Amino acid sequence: MSRYIQRIKLLGKERWIGWEVDGVGTEVPGLELADEMSDEEARARGITEFRPLDFETFIGMASALANESAGELLDQDIEYRLDALQVGMERYRSSAKTDVPRAVLLTFFGDERHILHPRVVKRFMEWEQLGAVEFVGREECYLRITGRLA
Repeated sequence: MSRYIQRIKLLGKERWIGWEVDGVGTEVPGLELADEMSDEEARARGITEFRPLDFETFIGMASALANESAGELLDQDIEYRLDALQVGMERYRSSAKTDVPRAVLLTFFGDERHILHPRVVKRFMEWEQLGAVEFVGREECYLRITGRLA
């Protein structure tokens, strides 16, 4: 479980919100990793609790925040999103889902061109060679999970 803080503006007032996310623990644009932050430091920013946030919502939120600030993704952003996608696909697999729709990939990457980024395509090919996925390329099933990814 990792803790993050986020600064938002509502009705002209700035406010901090605390999130607790299962299975992450890396820096995310627009959010500040708060695992090392003491409760006193959090309270100084007005954070009295860290609310649970499911992984899929977290990824969508992180993608939206990153897309606000940049049109092109840096290599480290691509790698982060690929790692997050791998975790998300393992969650799919553990809930007996095998077909990963293109819309899910867009949630992680934010843009069609990022799905076609050479690093993304290379990772998909590596997963396919390992027998973990099958590339289908359809709207309703872009990737089919056929085995364990991690």
